Amino acid sequence: MFETVADSFYRASMWAGHLVCHQMPERSPHLFGAQLPLCWRCAGIVCGALAFVVWLFKTRRLPAAWLSVALALVMPLDVLQAVLTHGEGDNARRLLTGALWGFSAASLALHLFAFIHSRTGSRTPGASHEAT
Repeated sequence: MFETVADSFYRASMWAGHLVCHQMPERSPHLFGAQLPLCWRCAGIVCGALAFVVWLFKTRRLPAAWLSVALALVMPLDVLQAVLTHGEGDNARRLLTGALWGFSAASLALHLFAFIHSRTGSRTPGASHEAT
């Protein structure tokens, strides 16, 4: 019974992971011989985004936008380097660049929301803005 439930959960998590990740076995972590649903880079992105949430609750402020942009560029540069040199890279680097991307992308998303909010003001949805 437990094996059936565990197998069903594993298949469901692999299916869900497949929606966002390539799941190449050589680029994915394995636990007790079973491949995990996210590759090293995607796992890093999730960990980086979670680290950003923890950091945000602890500091109660966003990092500078320029710093987030700089950190976000590390992953595309790593991918570009791998493409240009036909190199495979390594999984530790994929995890690190993914974590930097996840942290900075979450930060930049909040910077974007703050910018949009500041441009639109604190209008009440559905309220008329015409002078009466």
